[in-house]
This record gives sequence, C-alpha cells and structure tokens, in this order.
Amino acid sequence: MLRAATFVFVSATVFAAGPNDLPFKQVSAPATDIVSGRVRMPSTDECATRSRAQLIPAEFTWSADGVWTFDAIVPVAGSGHASIGLLAPGSAGWNLDVRAKSDSLMPIEQVFGVGQVERRTQVLGDDMPGWSVDRFDVEHVQAGSYALRITVPSSNVARPSQPNRDAQFQRPAPGWLVVRDAAPIAMSAGTATLATLSENEIGIVAHVYDADRNEPTQVLANFARSGHVDLETTSGTQRLELFDDGLHQDGAANDGVFGAILPRWTSGDVRARVELDGITHEGDAFQRSVQLQFPVIERRTALSGNVASYVEDDLRLRIDLGALPLGPQSQLHASAEVWGTNDQGELVPVCWLSRMLVPQLRGGEWQLPLFLDGRWLDVAHVTAPLALHNVRVQDPDTEIPYDEVDWLPLPTSALPPVVGHGPRRIVPSMLMSAVLTPRAQPTQVQNDAPSLIQPTLLLVHGYCSSGSIWPAADFSQPKQEFLDPNQNRTHDQFAQLLQHAVVGRRSFGVVTHSQGGMAALHLYTYYVSGLDDARGPRRIQTLAAPYQGTPLASLGGFTCGVNNDMTPAGSTMWLAGIPTWARNEVYYWTTSDAGSACNFLTGLLLTNPEDGTVEMFRAQLPGGHSMGHVTGWCHTTGMTYPAGYTDHVRNADLNTNAAR
Repeated sequence: MLRAATFVFVSATVFAAGPNDLPFKQVSAPATDIVSGRVRMPSTDECATRSRAQLIPAEFTWSADGVWTFDAIVPVAGSGHASIGLLAPGSAGWNLDVRAKSDSLMPIEQVFGVGQVERRTQVLGDDMPGWSVDRFDVEHVQAGSYALRITVPSSNVARPSQPNRDAQFQRPAPGWLVVRDAAPIAMSAGTATLATLSENEIGIVAHVYDADRNEPTQVLANFARSGHVDLETTSGTQRLELFDDGLHQDGAANDGVFGAILPRWTSGDVRARVELDGITHEGDAFQRSVQLQFPVIERRTALSGNVASYVEDDLRLRIDLGALPLGPQSQLHASAEVWGTNDQGELVPVCWLSRMLVPQLRGGEWQLPLFLDGRWLDVAHVTAPLALHNVRVQDPDTEIPYDEVDWLPLPTSALPPVVGHGPRRIVPSMLMSAVLTPRAQPTQVQNDAPSLIQPTLLLVHGYCSSGSIWPAADFSQPKQEFLDPNQNRTHDQFAQLLQHAVVGRRSFGVVTHSQGGMAALHLYTYYVSGLDDARGPRRIQTLAAPYQGTPLASLGGFTCGVNNDMTPAGSTMWLAGIPTWARNEVYYWTTSDAGSACNFLTGLLLTNPEDGTVEMFRAQLPGGHSMGHVTGWCHTTGMTYPAGYTDHVRNADLNTNAAR
C-alpha cells in the first residue's frame, strides 16, 4: 500500500521548516457546516461590491488659462444633501468651481452660498501616505446636471514647456472625484463567475437597487438605462458597453441587470470601473460607479473525475482525487463534502474535508490526497456507499477555483477499523490533524536552548503597516512583535510569515490588527504551528479585521497596491474555507467614529458605522466571538480620532486574556 504521507495528531512538536515548508493540516468540519452553507462557495451576488457614489477618475490637462484643470459633467439625483470629495496626492488646497444650468463657472461657495457649504481637508494616514482628501458637503442641492472643474493653484503647477522643473511642479498626479447625492439608489457590481480563469468567458455584471431597503439582490429593473466598463488590463485600456440583452451573462433581457464580456484570454490583474446611468421615478438623472479589481489566472489543474481510496491506518481513509497536471506542481487547496448512506438508504452529509497540499504525480496524473477520519461515519450514522459532493480545487493565494465537480462516487473496498466502534460524538482530533510530508519533518529542540521554546504573545500589524503599532508598555512579557513593514501579502503568505517569525517557540497566541486577524485565522486553520498549543482564555484576538472585505481594497492608490484577499469578492471566497471550530477561536472588536467621519473620503464610499477603512457589518466574523463595538476610535493613524490599537484600556484586556 502506498503511503506518501504520515498522519499524526497536532501536538507541541517543533518543526524545522523553511519558507513555504509548513506542515499542512487535514481540516474537517461537521455536517452542520455543510447544511448551513458556511463552507460552501458563495454566490456571485455575495461577492459583489456596492456603492452609492459616483467614482470619476481625475486626470489633469493644461488649459488655455495657464493652469492644470479637470472637468466633469455630473448628474445629481434627489434634492437635498450632496457631498463631493477630491482625492489625490497633494489635493489639499485645490479649487472646485461649479456651473449649474447655463450659469458661469464659479467657486462652489458662491454657487450654493457660503453658509451652505462645509469644506474639510484631511491628509490621509498610513493606508495612503502623501494623499489628501478635500470634501465639500452642500445642503439643499437641487437635482440636475452640474459642471465641475477642479483647478490646481498656479503656485503648484508648471507649464508643459518646463519639463525639467522640480517634480512637485509637474502635472498633478491623477486622483478621484467622488460625488454622492441624496437619491437612495445604490449599485452592485462584480464578476458573473468566481472562476476567473483566462480560458473562461468572464462577464462583469451590474444593477441598481434601493439603498434604503438595503436588499442588494433586489434589482430596480426600470431605473438603469445604459452603462459601460472602463477596463485596465496588462494589454492596455478599453471601454466595454454594458448590455441588458440576456447575451452578456446578464440574465434575462430587460431585467435591469447589465453585463459585458471581458476579451477572451485576458490574464493578470484586472481593474474595472463599472458605471450605470439611469432615471429615477421622479425623472432625475443619476449615475453610480463601482471600482473592481480582480485577478484572472491561468488554470493549473482540472479534476479528472478519478477517485481512489485506501485504508491509511486504524482511524483514517485516504481519498486520492485525480487531477490533470496543467501547470507547475506547487501548492493547491482541495476541498470536498463527504456524504454517506443512512438507514433509510438516503445520502446525507457526513463531514467536510479541506487541506492545503502539494499534488503527488502518479500514473501521469496528480493525486490530491484528503484524509477521512472514520469516526465521522459513526457520528452521522451512515455507512457505504459513500459519495463526494461539491468537490473543488483552488488557488491557495486567491481562492479562485480551478475546477469544481458537483458529485463524484467514493469507492471503498474497505473502511478503517474504527468505523462502528468509535464514539458517536465529535472529538477535537477529528477536526484537525497534521499531515507530514517529506518537505516538513519534526525535529528536536536542544535542551540547552530553553529560550527557544518559551511560549509568547505575538503582536501583529495589518496590511502595509509602516512599522510598530502596538504600544509596548501595554503588553507584558513574554511577548514578541511581528514586523513586515510596507508589504502587500496574501492571507496565505502572511500566515506562513507569522509562523516563521516564532520558529522554535513551543506555543504562541496572537493579538492582531486588520489583515493580521485573517492571517492568524488562516494559519490556525490550515497549518501546524505553535498557535495550536497556545494556552489561555483567547487564542486569537483581533481588532478592526475586515473579515468580509472592504470596497477600498479595489480602489487603488494604496501604497502597497491592491490586495485581492481583502476585496469583498476575495474575502468572501476565502471565508468559505474557514470552518466554525476555527472561527470559534477568534475574539474580535470593531470600532467607528463618534460623529465626525474617521476619513472624509470613506464617509462617501462606506456604510456607517465604519472606522475609515472597514464597515462594521463587514468586520463581523460569523461563528467568532464579537467582543463589542466601541465608538471614538479609527482604523489607523492620521484619521479624525485615535487609532484603535492605541486604546490602552482595551489593550490591557487583550494582554490579560491572551493565550501564550
């Protein structure tokens, strides 16, 4: 019998592992996670990005007046409050002129009245250093079409004939014009498939809905009239028209859902500004925009349909999924539901299996091994015949599915001896165990180096942090700070870096901010690490982690680039691989402003309450422990209120209850 892997329980063993060499776990989840849909791939509607604003890219031209200008015609729907934001590097102090109807362009304060316009300027913090936002809030704006002109003051510009002047006097960097009006119309946009593979036909779809009812899937069918997608790929830029004809992955014709098809064989990162134009019931013209960014990847494998099983030991059945080798033999993420036959002869869910793995080549085909603990069959009161349902193999960095199969038979010539004799209850060893492969083997820690095995508390920052964020005096020894400054990592890359930062430690707990929370949960779910052996009340404690993503992750302009794992689509696909037992180890806090927006820009783009980066509803981790929501704190430095991680009272609680 072939045994390319050895199966052991997770323990306090220390592993000698280099980069990308952490030992994988076999992850299992009970049938309740299947029935609830927690570990099933989300729908495309669940992955959509939503907006109530217009997002207009602002690029400047040299005008006959001798200044750099940007002009736009903007429809405003619904009479009432309207907000305008100017976002760009160094945008503070730019001038905004407005023309209503046939009037002349005049400063916005003169058009609407000085007492009706509030202007606020903010230099943005760690997420977008060097960028500024100018926000204008205007009361009592009448619906209609307005001409807007942004002018950069002459002291900050140079004529195009002076190309060698200092960089600060050159053409202003492009930015964004953001407009939000009073009409309760929002837009939802995303891809029509989660399998964004270069060989597939990939549609971008969009519709508008009633923002007051907050039912994003309920299409307002007679509102949007036309639209387009401004597409940026490695091949260049182009505009695609949006159609509601039933021929562009948009559903039925004239149903209010619009679609456009990406050029075939598009590959790499795709940026798409999706825009819909329409008319409200009151006859007001409106415009809504959503900024998307998503990867289009090359297929590395496809499931062949072959399944083999072997009794691995007294407890486990090894299940080899056959897959075609279509790319490099590197890490993959495989998952499947196991179903069995009950006393009535019906197929019922048994458990869900998932693990990171490196495929093994055998007989010209890759083998993707999963391991079924036979005790699950007793818990579910089933026996053979068995079947696999919702089988999928995904890219570990993006969670984009390379292939999915609805049903596969699971042939079993024999079952592990434990079947029929095990406890009919779930025990912890059924949920996760380590699979040791030749690439990661246990080693012994020398007794003369006791400091190497001391438990510790790992303090972790988030995406693109410039350095240390947690106040040192708030946390007691033993502790260690993780630092990976100014980097953009996938959750999988981030997770592996966390373990390598504490290599040799017997155990560790984590206190994390923002993306660090998802990275810690990813590590605990998929890899053997000292996090498994942490002792104390709370293994993973997180602050302001966007478990369900943030629309800002697709906006661009961030110092370290777009992070797909934190977009609404990327985060939703990632979360579908995290079972309830892993989520249950997370204790999370959320924060928001106390009346004045943390970030004057994000107040136009996000749904209140929010902390300047993350909306409270997207910071929720279903299955985790919500420790409450506190106002008066923002996501990071440079915002209206202090950064949440500087709250000494909360930090004292984090420190006291941290596992180590």
